[in-house]
Amino acid sequence: MAEHIPTVLVPLGFSEQSLVALDQAVIFAKAMKAKIVMLAVLNNDTHLKEALNNPNDKDALKKAAKTKLVELQSEYSAKTGVVIEHLIAEGVVYEEIARVSDLIEADLVIMGTNGKPQNFRKRFIGSNAYRTVTLVKPPVITIKGIRNIEEINTIIFPLVLDRRSKEKVGPALHFARLFGATIKVVSILSESDDRKKLMANIKQVETFVTDHGVPCSSELIEPTQKGIVKNTLEYAYANGGDLLIITEDDKERDITDYFLGTDVQAMIYHSEIPVMSITPSEVKWEAMW
Repeated sequence: MAEHIPTVLVPLGFSEQSLVALDQAVIFAKAMKAKIVMLAVLNNDTHLKEALNNPNDKDALKKAAKTKLVELQSEYSAKTGVVIEHLIAEGVVYEEIARVSDLIEADLVIMGTNGKPQNFRKRFIGSNAYRTVTLVKPPVITIKGIRNIEEINTIIFPLVLDRRSKEKVGPALHFARLFGATIKVVSILSESDDRKKLMANIKQVETFVTDHGVPCSSELIEPTQKGIVKNTLEYAYANGGDLLIITEDDKERDITDYFLGTDVQAMIYHSEIPVMSITPSEVKWEAMW
């Protein structure tokens, strides 16, 4: 059986954000000693067609995408030394990303996002970035392209009173070790939270991370009218955060989540630094606690 080579999957729509994501993916690929697989998903999206100079038909679109992928593969392989491959798929973007992620056994998915969709229908069905986060098995890093990184020195680890929130400890430790980074655990107290229990959880995570050889600090922030997401992002920016790690529950959601939005969606849409979303396993990492 062939040895598995760590793989970073980078979906490309050839937009500015997706190319920024490719740049950022190189940083992770080098740390992981991984190869990068670029994926173009062909569909009727007007932005994709515009990025490829509006091909006349389906065959022309595929040819244009292939040409662009080969150009990028050659350029990035030469300037980064990272092994770059490419694939083309057709269909619904987030479904194809999930399918290909399984097919190539991706260890990480990195993709650009334009931020929160303004169109109500798009908001209702979910953006490609958010739907990808909920469908794929490996961690997904979304890149908005505002505060681009050159290295990971500080990982921001928001913690809530939820067992699943702790399940990102394993991935946080893994990437902190790869980059020699510090982990900053932060929890935004809400009116309904048990302060004593939340503080105990924060200290438990801080001790666990420190005992495993990674520098770690923790902070409990008093509740304000700004809310959890804005407070967390302000903390991340003020503390030099390079990567924000959050958990995403892959369980079926109530329809109101799509109308009102979730903290996960808001974090992905609004964060200026890369966000890594972890879908918790029912059993993985549980043994830690």
